[in-house]
Amino acid sequence: RTIGVDQRAAIRELENDMRLLRDEVDQKRQAEANLKKEEHHYKKRWNEEKKKREKLLKTIEKAEATIEEMNDENDANEDIEADTTAEEEEVKSAEEALEEVQSRYEEKKTAKEELWPAIEEAKKRLDEVTTRNEKVLDEIEQAENDLEKYAQGHAKLQANVQKRQKKFEQLEEVLAKQKAATDEAASKVEEWTVNARQLAFDMQEEKLHKEAQEKGEQYDPRTATDEDIEKVTQQETEEPLSFYQNKIEQGEKKIEKEKQKRALTESDPEVAFMKYMRAKNDLGEKVEQLERINGTVKDLVEDARDRRRRWKQFRSHIQQSTGAIFDEILNKKGSSGTLEFDHPKEGVKGTLNLAVQKDSANEMSQTKDVKALSGGERSFTTLALLLALGENLETPFRVMDEFDVFLDPVSRKIALSTMITVAKDMEHRQFIFITPQDLSSIKTDSKLKIFQMKNPKRGNVGGAQQQTLAF
Repeated sequence: RTIGVDQRAAIRELENDMRLLRDEVDQKRQAEANLKKEEHHYKKRWNEEKKKREKLLKTIEKAEATIEEMNDENDANEDIEADTTAEEEEVKSAEEALEEVQSRYEEKKTAKEELWPAIEEAKKRLDEVTTRNEKVLDEIEQAENDLEKYAQGHAKLQANVQKRQKKFEQLEEVLAKQKAATDEAASKVEEWTVNARQLAFDMQEEKLHKEAQEKGEQYDPRTATDEDIEKVTQQETEEPLSFYQNKIEQGEKKIEKEKQKRALTESDPEVAFMKYMRAKNDLGEKVEQLERINGTVKDLVEDARDRRRRWKQFRSHIQQSTGAIFDEILNKKGSSGTLEFDHPKEGVKGTLNLAVQKDSANEMSQTKDVKALSGGERSFTTLALLLALGENLETPFRVMDEFDVFLDPVSRKIALSTMITVAKDMEHRQFIFITPQDLSSIKTDSKLKIFQMKNPKRGNVGGAQQQTLAF
């Protein structure tokens, strides 16, 4: 708040706008996560269809080979006359058995069609009963929740009533004390007013007595009666009100100093009342401060919950994105794979499970034990996992040393191409790949530099000498 301007309404409006913007951002992030999930789903379906297609191609090849063999056998057996009487009898008996099975199938089918309406009616009644039961259970659960909320609200309301009643009693006690103090002050004002009028009357009589003496006359001052005191009117003073207020303040300061000298304690009613009022004001300020702190704590707890919810959404997004990129990199080598993240819980550590299928067209080649892979397959799988995780990391430098030692030439070529493509796409990061293998097939450009160390110089003493790169 500024002086004379209350900006709380504007602040509340800005807070509502910020809350709406945060909700809109959350919705956009959720939509993005859904799109990523859908993209992952379609990639998975595409891989499955690709696997099915490859299976079908292999099956067609086998069928064509079988047909070709049968044609060759048929050509070879054209000139041979065979007695097929036994086969014809077997075919006839098979046809008779087939007719019998078909007739039995028709009978079963007819019986099923006759019983089907009763089955449908029973299923319909079962669905109705299940629906009614679920509705009743929901109503019971809702009634229990409402009852629990009512009980909690009633307890809170009763506690608030007791607290307000106690405050009301305290206020009544304070009001009674203030009223007594006011009555006492009014009584003192009335007494002081009477004394002031008496003093004014006496001063007037003294003035008349002096004037009579100066004139040589006899005048006896009168004793004031109630009527005389009532007739005395208030006279306007020549000094302003501030003059007398300053005098009162100076007198109060003198009184306060005198009290300190005399070591007056709270047994003095006025001092006790002043301390009580100060303590009451301090208590009100502390209660208001405590309410503000409780509101801040509540806002912080709600913000922490919201941040934890968004953190879980972000973690799920990273999990899906990492799994999709891992499978995409393995597909370049004709393999496939999935990642299963088991996030840590209370007392349980998190784990990461890998499932790798060496041949994307052969489900029998799938394994969840990385030790079952060869050295090159394990190295390529590890490389794919690192690249997939690196897509969601913010480290500015990444270094890989001897990553292709156990890779075969085909896997090494695919790995190098993938790593170079990923590195060029991430221009805001720097990649350093160290390998003892030959890189003569790699072409350099403005984004790709190759530094090759010289062959070590071997002497008679000390062996090979350390070399440095010429940057």
